[in-house]
Amino acid sequence: MDKDSSSALPSGNDFSSAPAHPRMPLRAIAADVLRHALPLVSLYAFNGSIEGYLLLTAFDLSLGLMLIVGTTRERKDPTMVDPRSRWLVSRVASVLVLAILLAILSAIITLPIAAPALIFGLADGVDWWSMMSHRGFWIPVAGMSILAAIRAQRAFEATTTPGLARPPTRKAPVIGDLERDRKQSLAAKAAQVTLIATFVGLCYVLITFGRWGLYALPIIYAALLVFYDIRPDLAQRLFPKLWQEE
Repeated sequence: MDKDSSSALPSGNDFSSAPAHPRMPLRAIAADVLRHALPLVSLYAFNGSIEGYLLLTAFDLSLGLMLIVGTTRERKDPTMVDPRSRWLVSRVASVLVLAILLAILSAIITLPIAAPALIFGLADGVDWWSMMSHRGFWIPVAGMSILAAIRAQRAFEATTTPGLARPPTRKAPVIGDLERDRKQSLAAKAAQVTLIATFVGLCYVLITFGRWGLYALPIIYAALLVFYDIRPDLAQRLFPKLWQEE
């Protein structure tokens, strides 16, 4: 078996000699921007409600958390895959299956994340069931799930090598740096948890004060989500202890 590239890492917690955070591909950035923009499109362009925007944003946060967990590589993960997995039909099928799985898992996680919005909304007499039964709510959900699935599929393809027509194996060399990827994942997870905590305050302000700050706060929050997706390395400085966790 080939030696992991992580063996060349500096010892201890000294990462000064390690390579800098890799620049994200433009397609990945575009997918993140579109995913975070869909709740805004629903709110501003299709006469959506504040409550619908908050639920969609909670779902978006859940998708982000699932992407971090699902794309964090382990040493046992395959490095070589069947070349037929790169066929267009295989990629499309994979994205559709991933979108369904991500949507189901994220919907479960959305419940506790959206709990503040649900509680504040019930106190104000919001009809949640009527809002969620509208197709204008489910179309952004489907779009965000597909965009997240595309990101997950691209992350898988970027770290695997097409080889022989057989089940995935660890025959190929490891692409990238497993240990650094793990620590960057911890940093991104810390940032995501902080964004979820910030979401509680957003729920209170938007539901309690109605249209106060309506046209500013959702846009600012979406920009914050994009920023942390594009530059997760900044979480290393914001949460150094968690980033260095073994």
